[in-house]
Amino acid sequence: MKTTVMCLLAGSVLLACATSTFAQAPTAPRDTRLLVTVVDTTGGILQGATVKVTGQDEATKASLFNDAAATEKGLATISSLKPGLFQIDAEMEGFESGVIKNVRLRLGDNKHVVVLELKKLEQTVTVSRDAVAAASDPHGGSLTTQLTTQEIDALSDDPNELMQQLQDMAGGNAVIKIDSFVGGALPPKAFIKSIHIVRDTFPAENHSAENDEVNIVTQAGVGSLRGGLTSRVRDGSLSGKNPFVDITAPERTTNFEGNLGGTIIPQKLSFALSGGKRHQFDTPIATYNTALGKQSVLLGERPTDGWTLNALVDYTLTKDQALRVQYFHNENDRKNLGIGGFDLAERAYSNDAQQNQLRIQEAGPIGRRFYIDSRFQFRRSDNDSHSVLEAPTIRVLDGVTRGGAQVCGGRKQQAFDFISDLNYVRGIHTVRTGVEINARHDRTDDATNYLGTFIFTGSDAFLGSTPSNYTRRIGDPLITYSMVQGAAYVQDDLKVRKNLTFSPGLRYEAQTHVPDFNGFAPRLGLTWAPGTSGKTTVRASAGVFFNWLNTNTYEQTLRIDGSRQQEINIVNPNYPDPGNVGLVLATNKYFLSPDLRMEQYNRFSAAIDRTLTPKVRASFAYSLGRFNDQVRGIDQNAPVNGVRPDPRYANLIEVVSDASTHMQDFVPDLNINLAGGDRTAAQKRWNPNRTTIRFNYRYRRTFNNSEGAFTPSPTGTIETEWAPSSADTRHRFRSSVSSQAFRNLSAQLSLDSNSGGPYTLTTGIDDNFDSIFNDRPIALPRNTERYPWRTTLSANLSYLIPIGGTSGGGPGAPGGGRGPGGGGQGRGLTATMSIQNLANRDNFIGYSGVMTSAYFLQPTAVANPRQIDFALRYSF
Repeated sequence: MKTTVMCLLAGSVLLACATSTFAQAPTAPRDTRLLVTVVDTTGGILQGATVKVTGQDEATKASLFNDAAATEKGLATISSLKPGLFQIDAEMEGFESGVIKNVRLRLGDNKHVVVLELKKLEQTVTVSRDAVAAASDPHGGSLTTQLTTQEIDALSDDPNELMQQLQDMAGGNAVIKIDSFVGGALPPKAFIKSIHIVRDTFPAENHSAENDEVNIVTQAGVGSLRGGLTSRVRDGSLSGKNPFVDITAPERTTNFEGNLGGTIIPQKLSFALSGGKRHQFDTPIATYNTALGKQSVLLGERPTDGWTLNALVDYTLTKDQALRVQYFHNENDRKNLGIGGFDLAERAYSNDAQQNQLRIQEAGPIGRRFYIDSRFQFRRSDNDSHSVLEAPTIRVLDGVTRGGAQVCGGRKQQAFDFISDLNYVRGIHTVRTGVEINARHDRTDDATNYLGTFIFTGSDAFLGSTPSNYTRRIGDPLITYSMVQGAAYVQDDLKVRKNLTFSPGLRYEAQTHVPDFNGFAPRLGLTWAPGTSGKTTVRASAGVFFNWLNTNTYEQTLRIDGSRQQEINIVNPNYPDPGNVGLVLATNKYFLSPDLRMEQYNRFSAAIDRTLTPKVRASFAYSLGRFNDQVRGIDQNAPVNGVRPDPRYANLIEVVSDASTHMQDFVPDLNINLAGGDRTAAQKRWNPNRTTIRFNYRYRRTFNNSEGAFTPSPTGTIETEWAPSSADTRHRFRSSVSSQAFRNLSAQLSLDSNSGGPYTLTTGIDDNFDSIFNDRPIALPRNTERYPWRTTLSANLSYLIPIGGTSGGGPGAPGGGRGPGGGGQGRGLTATMSIQNLANRDNFIGYSGVMTSAYFLQPTAVANPRQIDFALRYSF
């Protein structure tokens, strides 16, 4: 019995063990799997978030693993991993990246949760969406070009050159926004996180839409303390030769810049600091005509000395609200300005300037449905100018200008900008509303032409001492004024279907000094993503836009009002002594029409953006615009048979708003990223796929009937003035190749080419006796001549010698990893060589349309001869 019981017990144990073994066999830990749930700070799941893992120890770091996308439950699964140490990264459009470092994965399922915070300082409320929903988002990435890290690194460190490069990339006069601010100084390149070129800016939040936008996003330091020191040198011995002189024009640039940034309190406080000093000079060339004939000579050095300071602080007020404060200070001391071309060395003047800029930005979600972004900017500038020679000016039309510059005085300006946007998301609605207020106050005693200018129609008239006109400003130049501009808007991105969004909106604008309060600007946009792949976006929009009266125009009407300052105008004066001008009553006067209206722009556009392959993306955009109520000048005291109707005045220029412009734009764009999202492209030392190729072309046709606020038609009627505008540059082409095929070596080659703009032929003689030398041959329209094509080939090479490892966005990656704390460049020593106009092509400019000039239809200068910059940067 006892033996039987023992046998039964032993059998039961064996059976239990067998049953347990059989039950567990299918789930035995034969594989390592990572399951990551991605949520926002409220616990909401983030469908579509991307999760990737990177090996951190010897057993795993050489392996490559596919990324995974979070499902509708917010769960991303990555299988076939090896046990070991990993880093988990999660990303989602509209959110800050999430990172979990040094995660030990073991056999079986490893579960983790990554929480992503909303981006603190970028204007977006994008949350969960799939490819089709993203493609039909009017604020998404369609019709937008994001520069790669190498492309940003290849940009110039000089703010003026950087501005021009960004304009060229955008294909014209783009509106540049820095952290959603318009105006002000460009940030140092070390602060730039990303740069986007936006091709369609129809929403009601935008003031203007006739040009593309360049959106620059900055960031403070992230992580441990990092920074860099940069030295940049340019020497004229390597510059291209100017064909107008026998020797190379001397020039030199020496810039020093340092930056530092990082996190002070984790998840709370970070900063970036940058400062630099610069010394540079070039040597302008004067090309002029004398009794001895045409001459071209080198003038004296034109130096610029200055220094800058930039500071940026990010502070997390709460878990949802973030505060950013930026400060910028710049000082410049420039000498020998105003010389070159037809102006001789004696025309030089100097200028001292200071700029201070403070920006404060607060942004973040309010609850689950609201997002607010408020921005305040204060700018103050002071400048003062002095002429080298105090003497009257002698001007031979497009021949030579000599005498004093007649520049003195200065300007103190204070400007305030306040912008606040509020987003509300509920159901199919994304409502956005906001206000914008711009104000400025100027106190200026700028004085020009206070000693008088003699105008000669040509060399023969000069040799015969027979000037055609004498002009001079007398009176008190001091004026003080303010200007305020305001706008409010509301719009709704109405998600009719997952792939279709309607965007109706209304904006209202008004400004002081313009008695026009009808600034209602309705807008309507449609964004459609046909198909199920989300690779195509079709957009159409129509709307009304308003442009504010130029401040300089208003200032001129205050300055030359016939009493505060008088602009004396004497026809056929005595030379060199015109007499006692104080006894001459005939003076010019400028004034605004009491019926002046804001310029109105009616615009229609249509565009398509298509991802052809993972590596190729193309877009086509067309727009048709009609400007109405543009300003022009009417001379209310134009001579009749050579006699002024009102003898007390010379020209009485009234600024009216009855001119117009018609404009058409066609912009095809092609982007090729050979890496195509392949993460293996960043791993190998040599890989030609680490290359980005861009092609952009712009056709713009622009006709108008105005030469500006103070230039009346020489025929006395607007009917004769319809012609191509001065901005009618029909063709612009840009192509670039950026590559890091050999790791740590970045190369960029770019080609910029554009057809010439138009210019007008004038007789050089005051045929209608109005003392304005814009008279044309009989029946000849404006802008009948064209400047030649301009083409520039530029190159940039940089090589990184790593010291202590590298970091950054990776080859070909967008510029999201840049900044003082992340750095587009890795730790170490980077040597850079930049070459502008590599082929030293002679791009002739300065063509004269004055028929009495010795340079009639001939160039007088060359734009951007070859320049070579060397830079050395140490990043730590």
